[in-house]
Amino acid sequence: MTLLRRATLLLLPLLLALAALTGPGRAQTSSSRFAFADTTLLRDTLGLHFNRLFPLADSLGMLPDTLRALSIRYRYSLDRLVLVADSLAIPVDSVGAMLERERYNPLAATGTRVTSFNYTSSYNVQQTSSGWTNGSDYNVIRGGLFLRNTTNIGLNRYRSVGRLSLQQSRVSTTESGYKLSKDFSLGGRLNLERYNNADPGNNFSSSNNDLQLTARSRQSPGHGISSDVNLLSGVIDQTNPLQVKRGISGDLNGRVRFARGDWLSQDFTGQLAGNLSRTRVPNTQFQLNTHDLTRVARGTLTLQPWSQAGLVVNFNLKDLLVETPQDSTRIQQIRTQNNGVDATARIRRDSDRYVNLQARDGRTRQLSGQLFGAETRRHDQSAGYVARYALAGWAIDHDFTLTRSRSEFPLRDTTGGYGESLYVRSVSATLGRNIGTRIVAKATGRVSLSSFRYFLLGHFRTPPIDHDQYIQSYRMEGLYTQSEKFNSAVVLEVTRTLFINLPSSSTAANNEDRTYRSEWRWSYRLLRGLTVNQRNSISADYLLYTFLPQNNRLSLSYGTNTALNAVLSPRLTLDVVHNSLVQPSGTFVRQFDGLEAFGESDQSQNYTLSSRISYTPTPQLSLVLEPNYQASNRNNFQNGESAPQRKGRTLNFSGGASVNLPLGARGRLTGDIRRTYRADRSITYTTGVPQPTPRSETDYWNGTLQLSWALQ
Repeated sequence: MTLLRRATLLLLPLLLALAALTGPGRAQTSSSRFAFADTTLLRDTLGLHFNRLFPLADSLGMLPDTLRALSIRYRYSLDRLVLVADSLAIPVDSVGAMLERERYNPLAATGTRVTSFNYTSSYNVQQTSSGWTNGSDYNVIRGGLFLRNTTNIGLNRYRSVGRLSLQQSRVSTTESGYKLSKDFSLGGRLNLERYNNADPGNNFSSSNNDLQLTARSRQSPGHGISSDVNLLSGVIDQTNPLQVKRGISGDLNGRVRFARGDWLSQDFTGQLAGNLSRTRVPNTQFQLNTHDLTRVARGTLTLQPWSQAGLVVNFNLKDLLVETPQDSTRIQQIRTQNNGVDATARIRRDSDRYVNLQARDGRTRQLSGQLFGAETRRHDQSAGYVARYALAGWAIDHDFTLTRSRSEFPLRDTTGGYGESLYVRSVSATLGRNIGTRIVAKATGRVSLSSFRYFLLGHFRTPPIDHDQYIQSYRMEGLYTQSEKFNSAVVLEVTRTLFINLPSSSTAANNEDRTYRSEWRWSYRLLRGLTVNQRNSISADYLLYTFLPQNNRLSLSYGTNTALNAVLSPRLTLDVVHNSLVQPSGTFVRQFDGLEAFGESDQSQNYTLSSRISYTPTPQLSLVLEPNYQASNRNNFQNGESAPQRKGRTLNFSGGASVNLPLGARGRLTGDIRRTYRADRSITYTTGVPQPTPRSETDYWNGTLQLSWALQ
């Protein structure tokens, strides 16, 4: 590590000298209540703001990170995301699926004369693979006539040990018809799918042809009631390595919404789909009658969503049946059923004072001919509550859950099977407090007990062993924010886990795992454009066996991560990261005085130094250089003396350009092209004798380019 230390010492003065020329920069700051959430990076890179994220997530009854992820996925601000969900009368997490579905609904199109064409082409090159994808989206409307086509073609090449594999996929969906009115249309739909795999020794292909007549309609029978019903029916032609299927198919789906003011809403969606076919095994002439069936129903009932007391009930019913031929005379049936209902009663004064009472009941059944005709079953029940209360600067979050699950596996082999009964009790609480204007303290405690009990079904010989698992933990955090330039946080986390086998013949595996972890992190803006972040952690994991103390083991970990971020100019940035991780472990050794002490048996050391230089001369071009150096050592300890076991060194170097070029008024070329170099070498020690391996090197081009063109 001498060379690495010298390189680091030489690099730091260079960074300080360059930082003297820097432009403005800033350190990240946190809010008082949610001081441990970080969204600065997302704000700066995507232009998205997450103001009122946590209160809004509380009011919607969803996790803040889920709401933030949806905003990033759809590139919608939080206000726009909620507005779209309210206008469509759907949950926030269903906005994307609903918008994607409405793209292909001719009744959702506006305008009497529309012509749009979008084309994308992307080429990706990696060390052992390459891929070329092409896609087009064509939409034409002339009065009541409409035509919509979506086509995607993918060509992939893979090389491994001198072998070349080719994969090709082609999918095209076309729908055309006539809108008899703004709420009713008739037409036809053609789905074509092809897949080919050319791999030495494993060549196969599949095709799927669906021709359907479509009828789409919307209704508004009364005030507060809206619905849409779609019917698709036609013929199918499927060929794959398992079966050749030809027959007729049908799909009836719809959605009904009933709303009464702002105190009641009821949503219901359903689908009934299936096919009647003549099916045979490839390369045979015997045909069998098969049919597939899908029945799905979902619903949501909401009472008083905006008042201080409300109720939300969700239910789902799903029944799937798939039949495939096993040979010329037998048909395999796979049937899956999922039924469930959950309810949440909300009592809310504001976002800082509320109680949510929750209950759920769900059942799953699956029948497969592949498993001796066995039907597996599972029944889940849970009840609990989530509460929050804030008073005089203190805030406590509390939750409690009881869960019961019963699973049955009747035929694990020809002698029978077993069942499992699981009972979980968990409780947790989080206490937070603002101490002045600069310090935020937070403490979290959690306790859970899981009981696993097993029973025989038939004469199964080796059922699992009854056991319990107990987990208790607490975590204390403190954040100090001096100013925009400096903030620091400390964390202490302790976890205790007990694993207890109940039969006396299996108690040798009973153990207790105690984990202690502490962390100190800080961020400081040294200069106007130079910010340093550091994270230091230390942890100890004690694994104690109740009846086999000679197997007790201790694992330690010491880690440091230091990052320097320099904004040298509006177009030039430099990031340097150094990471070190030392992990000694061993057993306990009894001393002459009868006391036990830690006896280190092995130690691993990992160090990484990486940097990233980015220069953007124009908005259309960006140049990036990313060198990375890794060093790893592993030592064994015998009789108190250290002996090397393995050493490894790796150098990664990547550099290239990213482009974002407009091509006229309707086209755009985006992507990146890079040259990647990697060299590594390792030394393995056998009885102290080094056995170096030859240095391995790879040098290749990689990148991706995407061309898009739109006609409106």
